[in-house]
Amino acid sequence: MNPSIPSYRYFTLPHQFSTYRPEPQRCELCDRSLPGYEGPFFGKREVAFVCEECLVSGRLIEAELFTNRGDTAALEQQLAHLQPELTSQTRQVLAQEQTRELEQRTPHLVTWQDFLWPVHCGEYCRFLKEIGQPGLNRLAPDGRGMVFFAEHALWMEGLAHAEEVWPGVRPDIPEDGQVAYAIGVYLFQCQHCHEAVLLWDAD
Repeated sequence: MNPSIPSYRYFTLPHQFSTYRPEPQRCELCDRSLPGYEGPFFGKREVAFVCEECLVSGRLIEAELFTNRGDTAALEQQLAHLQPELTSQTRQVLAQEQTRELEQRTPHLVTWQDFLWPVHCGEYCRFLKEIGQPGLNRLAPDGRGMVFFAEHALWMEGLAHAEEVWPGVRPDIPEDGQVAYAIGVYLFQCQHCHEAVLLWDAD
């Protein structure tokens, strides 16, 4: 029987697109043998495996470990723009709460290159899944996935740049992260306006 999947605010399918392992292993935080994540976990101590219960409950905080890096500068800028009525201290507390949830209670997103987790409408986006050309074509209102890619991908320098990258975007519909292509495209969604945000990288 498959274990129930906790609801992560910033990660939709952690058992498919992270480093989740259903086979019980020894958790290095609680010393129990349970399903969980292989990481990587970043911090002062080396940890290879953490059970899902410890991740959900925030045990990474006391261990001073983290799984992802949020774009805190963008988050603070957006909060200042969207909620100017709040004091700077209140906005800082909001940013810290979000960042702690993302970095220490959210599974690691496996990508080729390190990146800062994207922000939209004053909150970190929710990662949906890796996506290929068919998925991008479906997301595009006119069916032109390459144009949608050009318009929604961070670090994309216009349509000409998208035309160069597009042939390397995977042609299938990935169901998990087991098979990787040289170019990865990662679909995020804004928590508030539901706008699609794409990250992409290469090996």
